[in-house]
Amino acid sequence: MIGAALGTRSADGARCDIKSAYAIPCHERDGEMFVDIEFHRTMLGLHARVNESERVVGWFSCGTLEPTARALAHEFFAKETAGGAPVHVMLDTEFTSARAGDLLRAEVGETVLAVTDRESGESQSAGVRFCEASCEVDLKSATKIGIEALTQTASVKGDDDVDGLRATIGKLAGLLAQAQEYVDAVASGASRGDAAVGRALSSALSSVPELTKAQFDKVFGDSIEDVQMVQYLTNLTKMQLTLAEKLHTTSLLV
Repeated sequence: MIGAALGTRSADGARCDIKSAYAIPCHERDGEMFVDIEFHRTMLGLHARVNESERVVGWFSCGTLEPTARALAHEFFAKETAGGAPVHVMLDTEFTSARAGDLLRAEVGETVLAVTDRESGESQSAGVRFCEASCEVDLKSATKIGIEALTQTASVKGDDDVDGLRATIGKLAGLLAQAQEYVDAVASGASRGDAAVGRALSSALSSVPELTKAQFDKVFGDSIEDVQMVQYLTNLTKMQLTLAEKLHTTSLLV
């Protein structure tokens, strides 16, 4: 997977802040990489309406990328980037690294040599030299919790959604039983209570809505309909991307 990285760049080009990103449909065939240029142009135009100050400052990739495909993709984003060399952000989505700091790395690539064809007048690069750049991730508290949950080896999604739901409900039941044991022990005087824990439990209980069985069935049914609608839109989007690929809307990165 590859995509565009958008953000801002300092006046001297030494610092780059990436604030947004979107994936671009692509595929490799016979050693060549094809990307949906029209999709990229559309997404970039829509993003400019919301964030006028953000521009393409580089690109990101997930998983293993062949050196030739990486060089071609970097040359493409070099034409889209203004004010300096594009930044290539590499994400370890499979969490194969032992250290959390290695899950995200950044490199800056520059064209080593450009050769101009005498007949066509087009310039082609002979290669790209990548240099590692210091990278700092600024995460909010909610995002940190999600990253920590993903990096835990115990958080493995099963093949069956029903089994996953059963495991989640079982974990929730265990946490409720643990909270009930704590409350019973404090109420009976067997253990000393913690005011912070009591406030947290009170806040959690007050946030739970009081619903009758009919109201719960209605809310649950509405949620199922929303999920089905999202699945329908997802399948429709996949079909449109497949049709766009069949209609040759993808372009070869050269």
